[in-house]
Amino acid sequence: MKGELHRTRRAVIGVAVAALAIGTAAACGSDSDTSAGAGTADSAVLGPPNAATGDVVTIGFISEGKSAAVDASAELTAAQAAVAYINEHLGGLRGHRVQLKTCETKSNPAAATDCANQMIGAGAVAVVEGALGNVDQTIDVLAPAGVPLVLNYATSQKSLSSPNVLTLMNGVSAIFGTPAALAKEKNATKSALVTIDVPAATGAANQMGKLAFGNAGSALEVVTIPPGTPDVTSQITAANRNDPGLWTVLGSTNFCGGVLKAIKTVDRGATIVVNDRCVDTTISSSIPGGFDGVQVGTTANLDPATDDMKLFRAAIDKYQPGLRIEFNAAGGWQPIVGLARALNATPGQEITRQTVAEGLRSAPAQPYPLTNGIQFQCNGQAFPLSPNVCSSDIIVATADKGGVLRDYRVLHTDASLFTPPSR
Repeated sequence: MKGELHRTRRAVIGVAVAALAIGTAAACGSDSDTSAGAGTADSAVLGPPNAATGDVVTIGFISEGKSAAVDASAELTAAQAAVAYINEHLGGLRGHRVQLKTCETKSNPAAATDCANQMIGAGAVAVVEGALGNVDQTIDVLAPAGVPLVLNYATSQKSLSSPNVLTLMNGVSAIFGTPAALAKEKNATKSALVTIDVPAATGAANQMGKLAFGNAGSALEVVTIPPGTPDVTSQITAANRNDPGLWTVLGSTNFCGGVLKAIKTVDRGATIVVNDRCVDTTISSSIPGGFDGVQVGTTANLDPATDDMKLFRAAIDKYQPGLRIEFNAAGGWQPIVGLARALNATPGQEITRQTVAEGLRSAPAQPYPLTNGIQFQCNGQAFPLSPNVCSSDIIVATADKGGVLRDYRVLHTDASLFTPPSR
């Protein structure tokens, strides 16, 4: 029985996390800004000066950067602000001053491999990544060298199963846990998941989606849309005959726009859940009623009223003035500040690849930046499908008509949603 459960777990991971890679480039390229009404930053929230005085250590940061198809350059800028904040207000890493070695992959697998080799050459004691489509290429280089790799969230099978890889936020939960948990809250006994008809997405929906929804008590119908379909009304109309109590959509912004238009046309008042990469202010006018009321699973809370956002804005204003606050910028700040919080919560002053890895694995639970309360702990117990994932809770927000997110809340995900059945 144990062997069967292990094989089921590996199979589910293998197909499910491929879906995350589908949306990575779309998420990086989104121009949506959900942080309206920010106000003036208060530098006092940075806290008293606490400068690092120890020897310099190198932390790497690998990003997609900016290319013809993707612009994640805000990740790099926010990562620099995070390091400056850590060095001046958190005492560095265990007292050591941090210097940041950055590298851009520009969505090129060979460049990702080169970036990882550059990090080894620079003597990086750890490497951090935000949302990287070619994460596997970096793992292939860094894992054998014993370099800890800290990810904002997981995007591949290797990231969930390789040694010395830690994913601080739970991307799998954000995609499938959010709608499944909301279906459970709503007592929806039937749900529909709409996805583009490509193997990675449909496989993930049929395995991970049906696993999570089934554990939530909701029978899931997977609705597949062939790529390039100009009008999806017929597929949505057919699915609506099954009277789903909740709809969820897996895909990029352009795909989501057409699907949401059809859902809101055939099922007025429907409960709809999407991921943040689906929401873009530029397409809201093409959807009946816009995004109003759509529930959004996300890995960052950009509500300007939270203490996390006040800290983030103050750091950006001080160290990188002019940077626009959006999800890419959050992806540069979150994992670096999270790494510092965890490592500084463990005893010792030595900073090596080994002590960083050991420190992160043994650190007590810490608040993850820009989540307004989600705790992360990398002891291998947070997520039943992978010991590399350090959190289970997720964030859900409500979009307004124009696609601006509001009413963020932490959704405490029951780990049983992702527990494969024992047979």
